[in-house]
Amino acid sequence: MVNMSNATEKSLAKGMPNCLKKRRLLNEKELSPELCRKYGEQFLALGWWEDALEFFQRGGYQEGLTKIKAHCLESGDAYLLGRMVEDGDPNLWRRVAEKALELGKLNFARRALEMAGDKEKAAALSREPAGEPTLH
Repeated sequence: MVNMSNATEKSLAKGMPNCLKKRRLLNEKELSPELCRKYGEQFLALGWWEDALEFFQRGGYQEGLTKIKAHCLESGDAYLLGRMVEDGDPNLWRRVAEKALELGKLNFARRALEMAGDKEKAAALSREPAGEPTLH
């Protein structure tokens, strides 16, 4: 049997926190914004968007948050964006929905439409037959 914590630690660059250290760091009362930025950028370089987001949010690092928001718009990731923005601009959510549809990510598109307040369009996606779903 493979020890998953060892496998995870091996995939992290030296000096990167494993899941337990990451949790401890994020729960510290006095975690410096500089350390948050550093770890966030390192996780971002690995493509670990959720981990990067946690550190950027904790450290209030706007440049990092902007990078993640751009990623959400490029990838149609409504769930990651939802961790960043509770309500937000309906047009932002519609852009994410359009990108998600373009990429065939129906659940992401449905979620983005719900967040945009377009409940009917979101429900229509649930009823779409296989093929080319649209927002119209």
